[in-house]
Amino acid sequence: MTRLEDIVGETVRDLAGNAPAPHDLVAVARARGRRLRRRRRVTIGAATLALAVVAAVPFVLIRPERTALPATPTPAPSATVSQPPRTGHWSEQPYRLPGGAIVTALSHKDVGGDKPYGKTLKDGDVVLDRTTGRYRVVPGQHFTVYGAPVGPHAVVSDDHESLTSVASGKKIFTGGYLLDPEWSPDGTRLLITTRAGGYAIWDATTAELTEHPAHAGMSSCSSTCFYTWLPNGQEIALPRMDQPRELDSDVEDVVVYSAETGIELRVLPITGVPNGWSPDGRYALVLDSQYWGNPVRVVDVRTGATVATVRGRGPRFLPDGRLLSVDDNKAALYDIRGNRLESRKLPADFAGRNLSIGVP
Repeated sequence: MTRLEDIVGETVRDLAGNAPAPHDLVAVARARGRRLRRRRRVTIGAATLALAVVAAVPFVLIRPERTALPATPTPAPSATVSQPPRTGHWSEQPYRLPGGAIVTALSHKDVGGDKPYGKTLKDGDVVLDRTTGRYRVVPGQHFTVYGAPVGPHAVVSDDHESLTSVASGKKIFTGGYLLDPEWSPDGTRLLITTRAGGYAIWDATTAELTEHPAHAGMSSCSSTCFYTWLPNGQEIALPRMDQPRELDSDVEDVVVYSAETGIELRVLPITGVPNGWSPDGRYALVLDSQYWGNPVRVVDVRTGATVATVRGRGPRFLPDGRLLSVDDNKAALYDIRGNRLESRKLPADFAGRNLSIGVP
């Protein structure tokens, strides 16, 4: 197949994956799990190195116009297709992805489906053992697994009802949660958007759970929003709307809160749902209210201006500021302008599985 045919085919498949988000929060969570056979989210943590705090001066709350991309974009650099070194089975060492990232966990195949749960490296819930450098199967049956981006920690879920530590086997949260929990950039704390209308943080180093069950931010949040860590690991963000719970209305801005206290700190002029932040805090990956996966906008958090769009599935920032996306059979690396730099075919065992991604 020619390079042009490959790009066209990828674009068509990405566009086919677009779908309006459901109206109910619990339905959203369950529906997204069941869509993993077609479209897989990737949990990627930011690096612990060179994390800068977003400027603390509040922005003037004037809603910016969305900046259109230029009609004639800068020519993209030629993308390369690479293959990882073949040194045995993928499970025998941390699997490397473009940009220097590694896979820290893989869910079982067909999450949310009716097939029996897999129980092997090929099809089960698998985590990277940082001590041995090899992957191992997580015992039992779970909805999915979330590996930390840094360090040894991982949790498994019970269909958005509870979360369990892989290391201890003990339940760490039982109150019901929405969408996907998110590890802090340093891989020590798990941020959970709770069904009670707030958030909770589990500290993997102390096993302590801190809950904010009725946080004020959720009262003005859309039906598709969730909390995310900012790269400093001390603040969290949540979209805000003029008309709460109006799914089709645009997000007016994004509010930053103290993770420890839940107190509002500042407002960012971002019109959309943030789904990740660059390590320096300058850019955010933003989901528009009518989309969940494609395209994702790269937004300048100081102005709210869109600087690029990325159509790869589940893009996330890497420590060096580049973007990585992973689908069923390929991983692709992009620059901040959305130009594809590199792509790599993934092992056949990865198809139909949710991947957690981190750094060595």
